[in-house]
Amino acid sequence: MMRHPLTPRPYLDLTNSFPRRRALMWLTQAILFLTLAFTFCASGHAQDPACKIIPSGQEFWIRLTEPVSTYSSKRGAAVEAILIESPRCHEAPVFATGIAVQGRIAYLRRVGMGLRHESSAVTIDFDELFAGAEPLAIRTRVEEVANGRENLKKGVIEGVGGRDTPQSVMTTRLLHLPFWSPESYWIFLLRRALFPYSPEPEIYLPSGTDLRLRLMAPLELPSGLPTVAHMETAEDDAPIDPRLSGTLLALPERSVTRKGLPSDMVNLAFLGSQDQIERAFQSAGWTYGDSVSTLSVLREMRAFSSLNSYSHLPISNQWLSGQASDFTLQKSFDSYQKREHIRFWNEAALEHDLWVSGAIRETGAGWSFRKRRFTHYVDADLAAEREKVVRDLKLTGCVDTVYRVQRPEAPGPVKTPGGDTLWADGSIAVIQLNDCEAPSPFAPSKIALPSRPRSRFTRFMRAQILSLHDLWRSNGIYASFDLSRMFIQSLRDRSLQNRRLREYEAKQRMAVEIPPPGPN
Repeated sequence: MMRHPLTPRPYLDLTNSFPRRRALMWLTQAILFLTLAFTFCASGHAQDPACKIIPSGQEFWIRLTEPVSTYSSKRGAAVEAILIESPRCHEAPVFATGIAVQGRIAYLRRVGMGLRHESSAVTIDFDELFAGAEPLAIRTRVEEVANGRENLKKGVIEGVGGRDTPQSVMTTRLLHLPFWSPESYWIFLLRRALFPYSPEPEIYLPSGTDLRLRLMAPLELPSGLPTVAHMETAEDDAPIDPRLSGTLLALPERSVTRKGLPSDMVNLAFLGSQDQIERAFQSAGWTYGDSVSTLSVLREMRAFSSLNSYSHLPISNQWLSGQASDFTLQKSFDSYQKREHIRFWNEAALEHDLWVSGAIRETGAGWSFRKRRFTHYVDADLAAEREKVVRDLKLTGCVDTVYRVQRPEAPGPVKTPGGDTLWADGSIAVIQLNDCEAPSPFAPSKIALPSRPRSRFTRFMRAQILSLHDLWRSNGIYASFDLSRMFIQSLRDRSLQNRRLREYEAKQRMAVEIPPPGPN
């Protein structure tokens, strides 16, 4: 029977279907191959052209290997340092830890006897990084002095000024009293007797001081640049015993205060004896916290009065699983307000030589009207502080292996008893310690520079000269300006804290949306 011309042809044509199907298969395989090739190339950091240029704005940390002093250093003098945290490219470090970084003192202002200047300042331009055969020219700016009381303004490290001291604040206020009530002059004299200490106006950055730098211009990496040794990251990928992982995950996530309020996040664990822990942290510059006593309170008042650090400032006790912390350690520089501290709990009953802890970084202090006492503010990024502890201990040579344990669910934002917001990623760093027998090549040198006049009489005369600067501030106009300045500074500090919190939240959201690339 003949097919009518208007009748459609059958869909299946065996004569032409096999070549078409074969062509479609080849096309599918080609697309799949190209997709896999693109994914592989994107994951290879060293082969990615984008990694040949580190964009501006990247931040990294260096450690001074020689001191800097506004009292005795000279403008134009060279400053040596080492890299302790590399700038990153696609979340991977670019340079190896310990390479040399060199800079120079571009600007220096010393106080001297206080006749002309009442505060010191210094600018250090680090412009060379020795990563290969030839030094790399870099353009950087100092953004932070770790745990320092110094202020940073556009790369200029500014020392303590006369108007920023507790004595100056009280003197400026109290000098008004005799004009309104002459019999109240004894209050002014009492202030001078109770607070005889004055902050050192000169800046001194000893060897071992950590500085945070920011790249101010893109850094082009030359071809043939040595890559970061695999051993620097391989130790973090070591598999952990599932039994130990289960033990850590069974512990409470947070310690509690005396009133039972949730406080520090448990994000560190150590495998080693107490002696090994103490030796490792001592090599990293940490010290013990004193117990609360009359003497410790007096020392704390002196540190606050002189705007200096109290290297053994007491640390409040906290409890984990009903157990008080066994011992505490802290690390500070020259500020009463800023420090890092860590509490340790012995969990040897669960695992031999197992200690758990939580690291916190305090970024400021102020008077709390609600609590009617001074209180410290803490950094929201707990993961950054945890990694800083790991980094510092690695530099001492006292670490064998670093394991990672991830909680099933990240806690996210939590509140401290003081009302500060904390961000935690739910990761626990487990550090296997050794006896610190191998000397660390990154230990700070013992070189020192004169940081102030040696004569006590000279320092006394300088303090009296500096106090004359308070005379022009003892009027109502400056008092109004001072109060306005304090209010504006408070708003700026709160705005900065909120901005850092928003940046960290955006970073966490980006990390969830864009998973990190795989290894090469």
